[in-house]
Amino acid sequence: MSIGAGYACVPCQTYLRPRKNEIVVLETDDKHRPYKIWLADLWECPDCGHQVILGYGLHHISEHYEPDFDRYLKRVTHTILGCPRGLP
Repeated sequence: MSIGAGYACVPCQTYLRPRKNEIVVLETDDKHRPYKIWLADLWECPDCGHQVILGYGLHHISEHYEPDFDRYLKRVTHTILGCPRGLP
């Protein structure tokens, strides 16, 4: 059974599987201060356990200046530090 063009673990040569949908992810700014909160999916390699956060929504669910930010901040399960960096 194939899952099509899914996400794959290079060392294990197998597809990643969804571990949990709708995890709450905190994105920080470049000084590691809370910035935006997103819903995403946690995927995992069934062999080595390597995890990747994928499937972010099109829009964040809250931003640091919004009144509900602290309520969502209490639900955060994963934090991503800083802005996206380039590859060396």
